[in-house]
Amino acid sequence: MVKFIIPEEKYLLSFKEAKKEYEKNNVTSYILDDADKEDIFKKYDDFRNERNLSPDLVGMDEYWLVDEEKNYFIGKVSIRHRLNERLEKIGGHIGYAVRFSEWNKGYGTLILKFALEKAKEMGIEEVLVTCDDKNIGSYSVMEKNGLTLKDKIDTVNNGKYRITRRYVKKL
Repeated sequence: MVKFIIPEEKYLLSFKEAKKEYEKNNVTSYILDDADKEDIFKKYDDFRNERNLSPDLVGMDEYWLVDEEKNYFIGKVSIRHRLNERLEKIGGHIGYAVRFSEWNKGYGTLILKFALEKAKEMGIEEVLVTCDDKNIGSYSVMEKNGLTLKDKIDTVNNGKYRITRRYVKKL
């Protein structure tokens, strides 16, 4: 059965396999934390409780979409508690990723639908979600969830110029 969970140790091996799928397929548009280099569960707990964060970061809640029967990580979503200047341009309230081998199966749409419900529960009145202008899959997921294109802006992320689409939805 597929369900959303707060990240759990029992899915860690599958999570690491998903990260390797990204590396093998040269996926750089989505990021999965490197569980071999840091304690991601402590990191997620710190973000959820807004402790031990550098001043340029904001609190967020992390959820994983998993298949319980297969002990299998499918995807993740981060829901930021608020925005800072950088997140207004790149990132927004919600960031999500789907395991490469699970692309084009509707999981992105499901993950964002869940995240929008959680964001509303968190008191976010208008959600902002962004993606690269060339990321057709991501902005299709946003449009399927009723977000509307606010604008396209020029941004620089990790030294790379890009056009970023910014989508919004009142919750």
